Amino acid sequence: MKNADWPISSAQAYGGVLLCRTGQVLLREPANHFDGYVWTFAKGRPDSGETPEETALREVKEETGYTAEVVDVLPGIFHSGLSSNAYFVMRHLGPQGSLQWETTSTRWVSFEVAADLISKTSNVKGRQRDLAVLATAKNWFDTNQISVLSDVEQDFAPPAPKSDKHIQ
Repeated sequence: MKNADWPISSAQAYGGVLLCRTGQVLLREPANHFDGYVWTFAKGRPDSGETPEETALREVKEETGYTAEVVDVLPGIFHSGLSSNAYFVMRHLGPQGSLQWETTSTRWVSFEVAADLISKTSNVKGRQRDLAVLATAKNWFDTNQISVLSDVEQDFAPPAPKSDKHIQ
């Protein structure tokens, strides 16, 4: 599909939820835990003239270091204290590049571990939004991952962690 073909809802900010066929989701740790966010998804407001897809792809690249492609629209609009957000489901196209200043680190984790990490966010509205995004992404993954996430994607999938029990 081309940019204009993605039926995404109008929002103030757009982002991407990166998924691996192995059942992992990518989270980012904002620098200095901006606005109380400990772990969240890449997102941001459009630059002048950008489409929602272009905004989301740019934000994902800047905040996670991954070049990605859109595979679907995550249904719904998700609200926080700062903005309304719409998200695309994405897959990464290669190894991770450099992170920009807005992100301290990223982690590929299971949906269960992602919920635990997002729960550390002290911003209540943001935490609720991100948990709703995660639940919607899990529903999407359970229904669509075989048909949309290609086998080639596995070539770049990060190794599964041995244990996530040491998470702080």
